[in-house]
Amino acid sequence: METETDFLRLLQAHQTDLWRFIRSGVRTQSEAEDILAETVACAYEGFTKLRDKQAFLSYVFTIASRTIKKRAWKRRLFIEVSADFNCDEYCNDGVPPDIQADIQFLREALSRLPDKTREAVILFEIVGLSLNEIQTIQGGSLSGVKSRLVRGRKHLARIMGVENPTHAEERLDGNRYEFTADVLPTIAEAGL
Repeated sequence: METETDFLRLLQAHQTDLWRFIRSGVRTQSEAEDILAETVACAYEGFTKLRDKQAFLSYVFTIASRTIKKRAWKRRLFIEVSADFNCDEYCNDGVPPDIQADIQFLREALSRLPDKTREAVILFEIVGLSLNEIQTIQGGSLSGVKSRLVRGRKHLARIMGVENPTHAEERLDGNRYEFTADVLPTIAEAGL
């Protein structure tokens, strides 16, 4: 019973960030809900094997990341029923139409990034994880994470039509980059 309580306490502390990460990495609300359920189930199954409870954040985001990648791989094996159907049009959760359009545009732009780059941008800009936490989730070096963020931001700026992005020279402030709001304007407003 104590294990279940610990798991729920740790999960609850990160559930909003986990949801944002998963929702940003998939196309539809229902797919995100499925991945969230699968992530939570998998995390709970292996929770007793987790030696350091401080590593829970990395543990659960790594599971979510792998689940998203596995789903994307499986999705490529099947033909979609209708490419025109967009569940987000029917599940807007009270978000104004102009912000919905911005969010959809941002999701489409994010989907054009390479997988690891997209994941790094989502974890940093939307979820708000530190560079070290992203490194733990993605593996590799800290400079690799920084490079993916810089490349991802520049690519997003080009896709989104930002003429002269002011983030060309990134500044490192502790574990956070300073990044202008003109490239990802709707993230904070809409809770993507």
